[in-house]
This record gives sequence, C-alpha cells and structure tokens, in this order.
Amino acid sequence: MKNRFVLATAAAALVLIPLLSHPALSKVLGPPDVAWKDMTAKQKRAYMKEVVTPKMKPIFQAFDAKKFAEFKCEVCHGKDAADHDFKMPGPDVHALPNTSAAFEAKLKAEPTWPKWTKFMAEEVEPPMAKMMGMPVFNPKQPVEGAFGCAKCHRLEGAKP
Repeated sequence: MKNRFVLATAAAALVLIPLLSHPALSKVLGPPDVAWKDMTAKQKRAYMKEVVTPKMKPIFQAFDAKKFAEFKCEVCHGKDAADHDFKMPGPDVHALPNTSAAFEAKLKAEPTWPKWTKFMAEEVEPPMAKMMGMPVFNPKQPVEGAFGCAKCHRLEGAKP
C-alpha cells in the first residue's frame, strides 16, 4: 500500500512539475499591468515572445503568406536586431517620408504603397498600440506617445 502511494505521488510529480514550471502558464508582465517603459529587458523579451509575436504573426501572414512565411523578430526589428538590443525603429526597416506631402506623393507614385499603408494603419497599428498600452496615432489629433508609423519605421532624414 505504501509503495503504491509513493509511486502515485512520484507519477503525479512527474506530470505536475513540468506543467507548473512551464513559462507559458505563468503570467507574462506587460501593458496595461506594467508600462512598456517600466519593463526590464527580460520582461520585454518574454512579452514579445508570448504576446506580441503570436498575435502579429497571423496578421502579417494573412497579408502576405510568402513574404512572412517565417515571422521572426527581424520582421519588425530589422536584421541583426540583437546587435542593437532590439531598439526601435530598427536601423534597416524601411524608412518613410517625414512629411505628409512627401507621404502622399509616395502613395501616388509607388503602386504598392496604398496596399501597405492600409494594412499597416488598419491591421498592424491598432493591435500593436493595444499591446503596447498606447493610443493609436491619429494625424488629425496627434497625441504624444501614440503608436504610429514612427514607432517601427525611421523617418527619412532621421539618424538610424
């Protein structure tokens, strides 16, 4: 009888210990509980891995399954992201015009820009703003700290 109890306890421990120590089962800290600016690098990494990437991967893949077949940190942070501590905007992520007039000109001149602009404004910015605990940027009513294009893209003429 005692041996069965010991075996049952050991079997339960073998099943429960990995489950209890699994990182996905512990709460990942992030907005709105902890502001992004107040998070440690370790907390930010966990939040990106456990919250942001799983949410954004299907959004990007639905937009262009081929281009985003592999969805990794580099998609938003640029190549060699770890070398610059994943700082945003990434130095080699596509730069955007730094004025409304220049942006409008690109929309007319570049055939893919309207599609990308619509995707970013409607599919990317809202969930990213929510996950970052920020309002979505509205050019008609700008709010300091809002999440918009410049959170991920450099503006032309700006230093990387």
